[in-house]
Amino acid sequence: MTRRKVEDIEIIRKKFPKEWVLLANYGFNKMNCLAKGAIIAHSRTRDDIYQEQMKYKEALAIEYTGVIPKDLAVMF
Repeated sequence: MTRRKVEDIEIIRKKFPKEWVLLANYGFNKMNCLAKGAIIAHSRTRDDIYQEQMKYKEALAIEYTGVIPKDLAVMF
């Protein structure tokens, strides 16, 4: 994979509001929350990101940049 620019998660959220993003070279803050990453792909649909993820063998992170509804459960 080509080397991509690592950006702060807040910048990524502003660039791609209410989208799913696929990140490489990611890192966490002291609270173990995603803090940075290099954008590989972004899309309004989660399925597009899952399809793109299948092309890579390395560890990647997926982040939704919108607000997660309170009645939605998230599992890792």
